[in-house]
Amino acid sequence: MHLWSLARFAPLTLAAGLAGPAIAQADASPAVSGFERELWVATGFRSHHTAHASRYNQRNDGLGLEWRWSPQVQFNAGHYRNSVRHGSTYAQVAWTPLDTALPSDFRVRGGASVGVINGYPKVRHGGYFATLVPVMSLEWQRVGINFLYIPSVGKRVDGAYAVQLKLRVS
Repeated sequence: MHLWSLARFAPLTLAAGLAGPAIAQADASPAVSGFERELWVATGFRSHHTAHASRYNQRNDGLGLEWRWSPQVQFNAGHYRNSVRHGSTYAQVAWTPLDTALPSDFRVRGGASVGVINGYPKVRHGGYFATLVPVMSLEWQRVGINFLYIPSVGKRVDGAYAVQLKLRVS
């Protein structure tokens, strides 16, 4: 999968459109009192490309860590087998000001992720390059799902949608 980022998740406009006014009106600055830092272990990805899907590896196995050190900021790092069958390593910082609690202990977070990733031969000959993508996640107690949308960029990157599972370990 040609990732302009790894972190997380779907366009902000999509997040607001799907979730309705609850996300758009969510308190953008939840109280820090009582916040506990969180550590999550994340899987690789399952992806679907928007163009030329049959030529890509859609099962992007890997392992990553997410460390949320404030209610709105987290660090993501990991390694996975990308859609062009090369290893990719990433490091990202995600900012998720859209944060709302839903019934039954569900939480939806949305924002953007910025960082670096490597492993794509058509981009900087496989070396590291900067990334910026919108992000979204759905969390419930100790499990979560990250959603990514990677836009197409010229002839070098075919866009993709991706899903990543995660488990909270602390």
